[in-house]
Amino acid sequence: MLTTVVATFALIFTVTYGRILLYNTENNQTIEKFDCLYYIYDDGEEISYCRRLNGTERLDRNRSECENQGVRLLFRDLLNKNVKPSDILNWSSSVEMVDIYAGLFVNRSLNEDDNDQSICNCTESGTFGKYCEYQLTHDAKSFSEAIKAQFKQKGDDDSWNTQRFGKILCYETLPCDGSDLCLDWREICDGTQRCSSGIDEENWDKLEFNECEDDEFRCTNGMCISEEFWLDGECLYV
Repeated sequence: MLTTVVATFALIFTVTYGRILLYNTENNQTIEKFDCLYYIYDDGEEISYCRRLNGTERLDRNRSECENQGVRLLFRDLLNKNVKPSDILNWSSSVEMVDIYAGLFVNRSLNEDDNDQSICNCTESGTFGKYCEYQLTHDAKSFSEAIKAQFKQKGDDDSWNTQRFGKILCYETLPCDGSDLCLDWREICDGTQRCSSGIDEENWDKLEFNECEDDEFRCTNGMCISEEFWLDGECLYV
């Protein structure tokens, strides 16, 4: 839901006004998710937005040009001008590209394979990405502004029809007989029946029983683990 092509969407970077940094932007042909960013909510909660491949789709997007009027700049030219890595952090590119340039900047040397290395400076307002291929919706100037505008649109009239199955990423959770609504976890056991069979409001007692304790951390698959095991790999791949 971020881009002109409608996408939903390690280091954690806070998204600030006028700057968006993606990570997982390598051009691997097979990968679970790519072009990710973290949105830091007001209460400190980190919400990740990523694009995912569809089924057996393969990712292959090596290119030499920037999109959306982005400016392509060679690393060797940037080094000659003594442009610092901290400067290109403001170009709304990717963590990986900045990291590659930082290594060359520190070593002050270019191999033959590095001569054509370049980075895109996303000069167009609201554009970002490794190739400046993404653009914020609603003419927003920041990611947080775009997110708020999208939720407002969904609340007003949902003219994007985001609650129906389509080519958008969607939580395919409970089968609502006789309806093409797509429900996510926030609409399960919330006191409002959306499925004609009422399946979305069943077993609420089991969900409540599965609440994590204050000294526990919930993995993305819902499993509760002790906080002492947090970030030790216990939640990996779940």
